[in-house]
Amino acid sequence: MIKEKESAMASTGPERLIEKLALIPDGGEVFHGVAPLLERWCARLAEVFDAEGTSAMVFDGEGLQLCAHYGDLPSVAYRGRIKQGEGIAGHVLALGKPLLVENIEASEFFPQARYPQNQGKSFLSVPLLRDGLVAGIVNVRGGFGQPYKTHELQALSIAGLLVERDIQLVQMRGVLRSNFITVALEKAHRPDLNAMVKAAEDPGKLAKLLARSFYRELRRAGFASTQIIMAATEIISGLGTSLRDERKKSP
Repeated sequence: MIKEKESAMASTGPERLIEKLALIPDGGEVFHGVAPLLERWCARLAEVFDAEGTSAMVFDGEGLQLCAHYGDLPSVAYRGRIKQGEGIAGHVLALGKPLLVENIEASEFFPQARYPQNQGKSFLSVPLLRDGLVAGIVNVRGGFGQPYKTHELQALSIAGLLVERDIQLVQMRGVLRSNFITVALEKAHRPDLNAMVKAAEDPGKLAKLLARSFYRELRRAGFASTQIIMAATEIISGLGTSLRDERKKSP
């Protein structure tokens, strides 16, 4: 009987979690965008941690934006941003350190819980770090059978390193696939690998670089100001259509 109990504990202990993480693919899959990648990771982590639900958020410079989830979560969760210090995710964003909440109902975070009916008893939250700064956060909720412990937080921290690695791979592939981006980088920097890496690591700066390059190319081609405004309006219109399609797809 004692051996059976020890075996059961080992199956859910740190060794078993590491084994499960080792079985996760090594990033060889090709994802056309960060959102599909994070959706797959959320599903994988739910299985590894026997979770009620998981979610992945990205930091856009102003706050955390929900990018993907697994489990029950209302579509309204995708609206708005979480600022530093707001709830569990905002706390992790502010400190840049993993957080374990064994019983959310008995914690200081419960009054700030956005969707307490979806929370479960335990909560794990780890930052996705890039150059020492928080680029996003992964959350795992569950613990209905028993609360999560420190070894599970440590395992999720390891998984966070893998998630951030895969995000950078997807972003790098996006840069390399675009001839326009390559030309813009060649004009703004020496066309070396380091410039490509830096561009992929900071999508915001890359977007500004492309916008300036696009404007210069239109001017050089002889387009008038009104025609350039029309081109910008078309981009905004396309963005609006994309956002409406995403809202329709949201549950």
